[in-house]
Amino acid sequence: MKNNIFEYIILYVIVACAALVIATLARVFAVSVGFDGFTAFMVFLVVLAIQVIVYLSIHVVLQNLMLPWIGNGLAKIPYFRKKIEKRQVSPVAVEPQIEENNTETDIPEPDVSLEDIRNEQQQNIAKEQEEILNIALDYIRKSFALYLSDEDLDVLCRNIRAYMDRLDQKELKPVKVKELTALDLRHFGWNIWNYFKPRNQMDIANLLKIVFPDIFKGVEVKSIKRHLKDDELKGVIKIVEIIE
Repeated sequence: MKNNIFEYIILYVIVACAALVIATLARVFAVSVGFDGFTAFMVFLVVLAIQVIVYLSIHVVLQNLMLPWIGNGLAKIPYFRKKIEKRQVSPVAVEPQIEENNTETDIPEPDVSLEDIRNEQQQNIAKEQEEILNIALDYIRKSFALYLSDEDLDVLCRNIRAYMDRLDQKELKPVKVKELTALDLRHFGWNIWNYFKPRNQMDIANLLKIVFPDIFKGVEVKSIKRHLKDDELKGVIKIVEIIE
Protein backbone atom coordinates (compact mmCIF):
# COMPACT_ATOMS: atom_id res chain seq x y z
CA MET A 1 0.00 0.00 0.00
CA LYS A 2 2.86 2.39 0.86
CA ASN A 3 4.63 1.57 -2.43
CA ASN A 4 1.47 2.41 -4.37
CA ILE A 5 1.24 5.81 -2.66
CA PHE A 6 4.89 6.50 -3.37
CA GLU A 7 4.40 5.65 -7.04
CA TYR A 8 1.42 8.03 -7.24
CA ILE A 9 3.49 10.83 -5.66
CA ILE A 10 6.27 10.37 -8.20
CA LEU A 11 3.72 10.34 -11.02
CA TYR A 12 2.05 13.55 -9.83
CA VAL A 13 5.44 15.28 -9.31
CA ILE A 14 6.52 14.42 -12.85
CA VAL A 15 3.22 15.63 -14.31
CA ALA A 16 3.32 18.84 -12.23
CA CYS A 17 6.91 19.60 -13.22
CA ALA A 18 6.14 19.02 -16.88
CA ALA A 19 3.06 21.24 -16.67
CA LEU A 20 4.96 24.03 -14.95
CA VAL A 21 7.80 23.85 -17.51
CA ILE A 22 5.36 24.05 -20.41
CA ALA A 23 3.40 26.89 -18.80
CA THR A 24 6.64 28.77 -18.05
CA LEU A 25 7.81 28.36 -21.63
CA ALA A 26 4.47 29.72 -22.79
CA ARG A 27 4.88 32.76 -20.52
CA VAL A 28 8.42 33.36 -21.76
CA PHE A 29 7.16 33.13 -25.32
CA ALA A 30 4.40 35.64 -24.56
CA VAL A 31 6.88 38.10 -23.08
CA SER A 32 9.22 37.66 -26.06
CA VAL A 33 6.50 38.59 -28.53
CA GLY A 34 5.71 41.80 -26.69
CA PHE A 35 2.96 41.00 -24.15
CA ASP A 36 3.10 42.79 -20.78
CA GLY A 37 3.75 40.98 -17.50
CA PHE A 38 0.08 40.57 -16.53
CA THR A 39 -0.90 39.18 -19.92
CA ALA A 40 2.07 36.83 -19.84
CA PHE A 41 0.99 35.62 -16.37
CA MET A 42 -2.54 35.02 -17.66
CA VAL A 43 -1.08 33.00 -20.52
CA PHE A 44 0.83 31.02 -17.90
CA LEU A 45 -2.39 30.26 -15.97
CA VAL A 46 -4.40 29.40 -19.09
CA VAL A 47 -1.76 27.01 -20.38
CA LEU A 48 -1.47 25.42 -16.91
CA ALA A 49 -5.27 25.02 -16.71
CA ILE A 50 -5.40 23.46 -20.17
CA GLN A 51 -2.74 20.98 -19.13
CA VAL A 52 -4.69 20.05 -15.98
CA ILE A 53 -7.80 19.43 -18.09
CA VAL A 54 -5.84 17.38 -20.59
CA TYR A 55 -4.21 15.38 -17.80
CA LEU A 56 -7.53 14.59 -16.17
CA SER A 57 -8.87 13.49 -19.53
CA ILE A 58 -6.03 11.05 -20.16
CA HIS A 59 -5.48 10.12 -16.51
CA VAL A 60 -6.44 6.53 -17.10
CA VAL A 61 -3.97 6.21 -19.98
CA LEU A 62 -1.17 7.80 -17.95
CA GLN A 63 -1.97 5.56 -14.99
CA ASN A 64 -1.88 2.39 -17.05
CA LEU A 65 1.34 3.37 -18.91
CA MET A 66 3.43 5.36 -16.46
CA LEU A 67 2.73 3.55 -13.19
CA PRO A 68 4.07 0.21 -14.49
CA TRP A 69 7.11 2.10 -15.86
CA ILE A 70 7.70 3.78 -12.51
CA GLY A 71 7.19 0.46 -10.73
CA ASN A 72 9.76 -1.19 -12.97
CA GLY A 73 12.15 1.67 -12.25
CA LEU A 74 11.67 1.27 -8.50
CA ALA A 75 12.19 -2.46 -8.85
CA LYS A 76 15.77 -1.77 -10.01
CA ILE A 77 16.56 -0.04 -6.72
CA PRO A 78 17.54 -2.74 -4.15
CA TYR A 79 15.51 -1.25 -1.29
CA PHE A 80 12.25 -1.02 -3.25
CA ARG A 81 12.90 -4.34 -5.03
CA LYS A 82 12.87 -6.14 -1.67
CA LYS A 83 9.65 -4.40 -0.68
CA ILE A 84 7.95 -5.34 -3.94
CA GLU A 85 9.13 -8.93 -3.79
CA LYS A 86 7.98 -9.22 -0.21
CA ARG A 87 4.54 -7.88 -1.15
CA GLN A 88 4.19 -10.17 -4.16
CA VAL A 89 5.27 -13.36 -2.42
CA SER A 90 2.16 -15.20 -1.28
CA PRO A 91 2.20 -17.89 1.39
CA VAL A 92 2.26 -21.37 0.01
CA ALA A 93 -0.89 -23.22 0.82
CA VAL A 94 -0.04 -26.39 2.63
CA GLU A 95 -2.41 -29.14 1.75
CA PRO A 96 -3.33 -31.20 4.73
CA GLN A 97 -1.88 -34.63 4.57
CA ILE A 98 -4.34 -37.38 4.96
CA GLU A 99 -2.90 -40.20 6.92
CA GLU A 100 -3.84 -43.55 5.59
CA ASN A 101 -5.37 -45.67 8.19
CA ASN A 102 -6.71 -49.06 7.42
CA THR A 103 -8.43 -49.33 10.75
CA GLU A 104 -12.05 -48.23 11.10
CA THR A 105 -12.69 -44.80 12.58
CA ASP A 106 -13.78 -45.08 16.15
CA ILE A 107 -17.20 -43.61 16.82
CA PRO A 108 -17.05 -41.47 19.97
CA GLU A 109 -19.35 -42.59 22.69
CA PRO A 110 -22.18 -40.14 23.44
CA ASP A 111 -22.09 -38.21 26.69
CA VAL A 112 -25.60 -39.46 27.50
CA SER A 113 -26.51 -43.11 27.14
CA LEU A 114 -29.49 -44.26 25.11
CA GLU A 115 -31.05 -45.64 28.25
CA ASP A 116 -30.91 -42.21 29.86
CA ILE A 117 -32.51 -40.69 26.76
CA ARG A 118 -35.31 -43.26 26.83
CA ASN A 119 -35.92 -42.62 30.53
CA GLU A 120 -36.05 -38.89 29.94
CA GLN A 121 -38.54 -39.30 27.08
CA GLN A 122 -40.72 -41.55 29.20
CA GLN A 123 -40.66 -39.03 32.03
CA ASN A 124 -41.66 -36.25 29.63
CA ILE A 125 -44.57 -38.33 28.31
CA ALA A 126 -45.68 -39.18 31.84
CA LYS A 127 -45.50 -35.53 32.85
CA GLU A 128 -47.55 -34.49 29.83
CA GLN A 129 -50.18 -37.15 30.54
CA GLU A 130 -50.37 -36.05 34.17
CA GLU A 131 -50.99 -32.45 33.10
CA ILE A 132 -53.76 -33.59 30.74
CA LEU A 133 -55.35 -35.62 33.53
CA ASN A 134 -55.16 -32.78 36.04
CA ILE A 135 -57.16 -30.52 33.71
CA ALA A 136 -59.86 -33.17 33.44
CA LEU A 137 -59.90 -33.74 37.20
CA ASP A 138 -60.28 -30.02 37.87
CA TYR A 139 -63.26 -29.98 35.52
CA ILE A 140 -64.80 -32.97 37.36
CA ARG A 141 -64.37 -31.38 40.78
CA LYS A 142 -65.98 -28.14 39.61
CA SER A 143 -68.87 -29.97 37.95
CA PHE A 144 -69.65 -32.44 40.77
CA ALA A 145 -68.56 -30.63 43.95
CA LEU A 146 -72.20 -29.93 44.89
CA TYR A 147 -73.58 -33.28 43.80
CA LEU A 148 -71.16 -35.90 45.17
CA SER A 149 -69.73 -36.61 48.57
CA ASP A 150 -65.99 -36.12 49.00
CA GLU A 151 -65.45 -39.86 48.99
CA ASP A 152 -67.53 -40.39 45.82
CA LEU A 153 -65.81 -37.45 44.13
CA ASP A 154 -62.45 -39.14 44.74
CA VAL A 155 -63.85 -42.38 43.35
CA LEU A 156 -65.10 -40.58 40.22
CA CYS A 157 -61.66 -39.03 39.70
CA ARG A 158 -60.06 -42.48 39.97
CA ASN A 159 -62.59 -43.80 37.46
CA ILE A 160 -61.61 -41.10 34.95
CA ARG A 161 -57.93 -41.89 35.50
CA ALA A 162 -58.70 -45.55 34.72
CA TYR A 163 -60.60 -44.43 31.60
CA MET A 164 -57.63 -42.37 30.43
CA ASP A 165 -55.23 -45.26 31.07
CA ARG A 166 -57.58 -47.64 29.23
CA LEU A 167 -57.77 -49.96 32.20
CA ASP A 168 -60.22 -52.83 32.45
CA GLN A 169 -63.81 -51.86 33.26
CA LYS A 170 -63.49 -53.90 36.44
CA GLU A 171 -61.44 -51.02 37.81
CA LEU A 172 -64.47 -48.74 37.67
CA LYS A 173 -66.44 -48.15 40.86
CA PRO A 174 -70.03 -46.81 41.18
CA VAL A 175 -70.89 -43.53 42.90
CA LYS A 176 -74.13 -42.05 44.18
CA VAL A 177 -75.02 -38.71 42.63
CA LYS A 178 -77.80 -36.36 43.73
CA GLU A 179 -79.84 -33.74 41.86
CA LEU A 180 -78.24 -34.43 38.50
CA THR A 181 -80.22 -36.02 35.68
CA ALA A 182 -79.31 -38.55 33.03
CA LEU A 183 -79.02 -35.62 30.60
CA ASP A 184 -76.37 -34.00 32.81
CA LEU A 185 -74.37 -37.21 33.06
CA ARG A 186 -74.57 -37.88 29.32
CA HIS A 187 -73.27 -34.37 28.71
CA PHE A 188 -70.49 -35.03 31.21
CA GLY A 189 -69.66 -38.28 29.42
CA TRP A 190 -69.49 -36.57 26.02
CA ASN A 191 -67.25 -33.81 27.39
CA ILE A 192 -64.82 -36.37 28.84
CA TRP A 193 -64.85 -38.44 25.64
CA ASN A 194 -64.23 -35.35 23.52
CA TYR A 195 -61.35 -34.31 25.78
CA PHE A 196 -59.57 -37.67 25.61
CA LYS A 197 -60.48 -38.56 22.03
CA PRO A 198 -59.89 -40.34 19.75
CA ARG A 199 -61.81 -42.97 21.69
CA ASN A 200 -64.81 -45.12 20.90
CA GLN A 201 -67.93 -43.54 22.41
CA MET A 202 -69.02 -46.97 23.57
CA ASP A 203 -66.18 -46.80 26.14
CA ILE A 204 -67.55 -43.66 27.77
CA ALA A 205 -71.12 -45.01 27.53
CA ASN A 206 -70.01 -48.15 29.42
CA LEU A 207 -68.31 -45.95 32.03
CA LEU A 208 -71.52 -43.98 32.60
CA LYS A 209 -73.52 -47.20 32.88
CA ILE A 210 -71.13 -48.64 35.48
CA VAL A 211 -70.30 -45.52 37.48
CA PHE A 212 -73.87 -44.16 37.69
CA PRO A 213 -75.93 -47.36 37.96
CA ASP A 214 -78.87 -45.71 39.72
CA ILE A 215 -79.36 -43.09 37.01
CA PHE A 216 -78.95 -45.46 34.05
CA LYS A 217 -80.74 -48.44 35.51
CA GLY A 218 -82.53 -50.27 32.71
CA VAL A 219 -80.92 -48.10 29.99
CA GLU A 220 -78.89 -49.87 27.33
CA VAL A 221 -75.31 -48.76 26.67
CA LYS A 222 -76.09 -48.17 22.99
CA SER A 223 -78.91 -45.84 23.96
CA ILE A 224 -76.59 -43.88 26.24
CA LYS A 225 -74.11 -43.56 23.35
CA ARG A 226 -76.77 -42.33 20.91
CA HIS A 227 -77.96 -39.55 23.23
CA LEU A 228 -74.66 -38.27 24.65
CA LYS A 229 -75.01 -34.87 23.01
CA ASP A 230 -78.78 -34.38 23.12
CA ASP A 231 -80.05 -30.93 24.12
CA GLU A 232 -76.55 -29.43 24.37
CA LEU A 233 -77.59 -26.25 26.16
CA LYS A 234 -79.97 -27.85 28.65
CA GLY A 235 -79.25 -29.28 32.07
CA VAL A 236 -76.84 -28.34 34.84
CA ILE A 237 -73.86 -29.82 32.99
CA LYS A 238 -73.81 -28.56 29.43
CA ILE A 239 -71.81 -29.61 26.40
CA VAL A 240 -68.40 -27.90 26.25
CA GLU A 241 -66.11 -28.28 23.28
CA ILE A 242 -62.95 -27.45 25.21
CA ILE A 243 -62.28 -28.37 28.85
CA GLU A 244 -60.03 -25.78 30.48
